[in-house]
Amino acid sequence: MQQHLRKPGIGERLGQLAYLLKHTFTIVGRDPGILRPWVRMAIYSMVMTTLFFAGIFSIVIGAYGFGALLLVVAVCMFLYKFFYFVRQELRQSWLVSEALQGRTRSADEAKARVREVRSTARRIALIDMLVAWMLSMARRNGNAGRLVRLFMRGIEEVWDLVNHYLLPTTAVDGCNVREGIGRMKALRDNVPETLTGVFGIDIAARAVGTIMAPVYALLVLLAIGLGLWVGDSIAAFYVGDLREMLGDVEVDFLPEVMHFSWLPLLVVLWMGKLGSVVLERVTTSVKVIYYSIFYMRITHIEEIIPEIRDDLDSYLRMEAEEVTPVAGQDAPQPDSAG
Repeated sequence: MQQHLRKPGIGERLGQLAYLLKHTFTIVGRDPGILRPWVRMAIYSMVMTTLFFAGIFSIVIGAYGFGALLLVVAVCMFLYKFFYFVRQELRQSWLVSEALQGRTRSADEAKARVREVRSTARRIALIDMLVAWMLSMARRNGNAGRLVRLFMRGIEEVWDLVNHYLLPTTAVDGCNVREGIGRMKALRDNVPETLTGVFGIDIAARAVGTIMAPVYALLVLLAIGLGLWVGDSIAAFYVGDLREMLGDVEVDFLPEVMHFSWLPLLVVLWMGKLGSVVLERVTTSVKVIYYSIFYMRITHIEEIIPEIRDDLDSYLRMEAEEVTPVAGQDAPQPDSAG
């Protein structure tokens, strides 16, 4: 598997994400319900992030009990998110497979389908949690050798690929984790020649970090400016004179006294994190949709409605051709799918 994993450069990552954002929702645009799992995951992430920052704010202003409660809830949501996200991604994958076959399914039908594979969903979530924990420990351990960090990065990339193929094998065909992993070799061996170059591609790898890095830099500069403007007006967030914090650094053009508050820094970090988690959910949903289409193209090509089969190859290769909506111009518009 690993020898087929291709890691794109920064420019290619952003180009992939731009293409997929443009064309993915064209393919599934006739069934808006496919986007509902993304909406749920984005809202969940925003609530979790807001509770975390609200907890810090509450503790700083002296509401220790309330702040601690908010932090505990945020931590619980962080742990539960692995299970919640997997269920939503399975729903999305199944809805995509049904749309490719010309069928529009409701939210209740998607929920019922995921309930049928709930044990596999839990196992995928537990593996996802374990991988995330291992990566976190490797990053925090400053003594970890370069080989260890490279190994963990390889684990992260391989699991990301395996995870996104496990979702459609589970949602569409009801495979468990072992069966899904075993099927991946057969999938690889049966990829059409025109698509062999994209089977193991790491779609939009680290695109969120690439996009958000300059945003965070601008937000921090804005926070410093606002922190100086707020100054010592809010005692709980006042940290002192910025010139004293700079120590021996002499900057002649700065005022002699620069009162600084870190409240704006907390606020802009919260705003930046909100943008980051929403973009991360967008990227993940695009990947779920992409790999679900790939899986259907390889394993269930005869079940895909004929008028879009040729367009799918262009989409999967991320070529410039326009893609036809899966359900045609006269497809019904559902109110409650997803």
